[in-house]
Amino acid sequence: RPLRYLKEGGYRGAILPVNPRRDTVQGMRAYASLSALPEVPDVAILAVPASLIPASVRECAQIGVKAAVIFSSGFAETSAEGEQAQHDIRETAQAGGMRILGPNCIGLFNAAAGFYGTFASALDLGFPVAGGVAIASQSGAYGTHIAYLAQQRGLGVSYFVSTGNEADIEIGETLLWLARDPGVRVIMAYAEGLRDSATFVEALRTAHERRVPIVMMKVGR
Repeated sequence: RPLRYLKEGGYRGAILPVNPRRDTVQGMRAYASLSALPEVPDVAILAVPASLIPASVRECAQIGVKAAVIFSSGFAETSAEGEQAQHDIRETAQAGGMRILGPNCIGLFNAAAGFYGTFASALDLGFPVAGGVAIASQSGAYGTHIAYLAQQRGLGVSYFVSTGNEADIEIGETLLWLARDPGVRVIMAYAEGLRDSATFVEALRTAHERRVPIVMMKVGR
C-alpha cells in the first residue's frame, strides 16, 4: 500500500523499493538491499517481520538514513523479549543519528507533499485534501478513522502521524512539531499514555500561544 500510495499520491521524490527476491515491484526497479541503493534515502519504510528489524535498522544507520518508519509489530507490546529488542533498535538508531517512528505503527502522511508512508486502508477510498487539520495518534486505527471522518466532512488534513510503541518519537514531540507549523490550524490527538510530560506541556503551551486548539482523546487513567 505505501508504495502504491506514493506513486498515486503525487510524491515527487525518489522512490526506491527494496526486495531481495524481486527485480521489480509494482513496475518499479527493486534493489536487493538497502546497501545496494543508488542514493541514501531520507526515510526508510520498514515493512518486514520483527525478526528482521534489528538488522534493517542497523543497515539504515550504516548507510546514513536519517529516519525509519517501522510498521512491524512484535516488540514491547508483546513480551519482555520484545521490549528488549525495541530498546536495542532504539540504541542502534541513536548511535547512528537516526530517528524512529514506531515500531508497531501504521505510519504517517504529509498530504501537501504527497508523501504517504502508511498502510492505512482508508486511503484506498481517496487521498485527503491538504488543509489546516493535523492528527497525532498513538493508535493507528483510531487516528486513521479520525482522518477519514474529517475527509468525509470536507476538512483538509495535511498531516497524520501514528506513533505506535514510541521507541523514539512520542506523542508529545509530535504535538510540539505540529504546533510549530504555521499551516496547522487545529490538532486532533489520541493518547493512551504520556511518558515525556515536559515535552507534552511545552506542546500545549506552544499551541496555546499560537491559538491552535488541540482536541484530545485520552483513554485509561
